[in-house]
Amino acid sequence: MKKILFSLAMIGMFAAASMAAEFFAVKARVPFDFAVAGRQLPAGVYTVERHGTPGMLMLRDAAGHIKTLFQAHPVYTNASAQSPMLVFNKYGDRYFLARVWSAAGPGAQLNRTKIEKELVAAAPVEQILVAAIYR
Repeated sequence: MKKILFSLAMIGMFAAASMAAEFFAVKARVPFDFAVAGRQLPAGVYTVERHGTPGMLMLRDAAGHIKTLFQAHPVYTNASAQSPMLVFNKYGDRYFLARVWSAAGPGAQLNRTKIEKELVAAAPVEQILVAAIYR
């Protein structure tokens, strides 16, 4: 049992390290107010980049101020050349950051917050893509 737990822990550690090593910062102009990690943010220019801790990302505003830190786990695509973008889940008139894609390595998937989970039951989800660039 200890060997299995150790193996699972090592796989998780390598997956998080892989995401951190390959994820480059992306910058995007978000045209609507949105939520990330339970924090509501206004429309504007934002940069998502690695934080020093594996599996942690940070969101900076146009002035370079850290607006929030959040956990994410690696997500992969079959596309040969993934374009950098931010993916938002939209419920009615509310937007939530769901995924971050850079052009290199895996993307980053955010877990749904409690509020977002409640909205899933009440309204259909629509995915909104916002093109991003490398910083």
